[in-house]
Amino acid sequence: MSAATVYHIVLTLVFFAAFIALVVWVFRPGRKADFERHAELPFAEEPARKEKDRHE
Repeated sequence: MSAATVYHIVLTLVFFAAFIALVVWVFRPGRKADFERHAELPFAEEPARKEKDRHE
């Protein structure tokens, strides 16, 4: 095998391992609270907007 082939194999394995690690990190059960908190972010400013609309 040439050096380029070994390089491509190693690089593929590194990226595959990084992908698997990312998937495990994202879908671990402890992240559920974070996802629920982040899901509420678009609505966080909603009362402030309503208050501002009443004053205009």
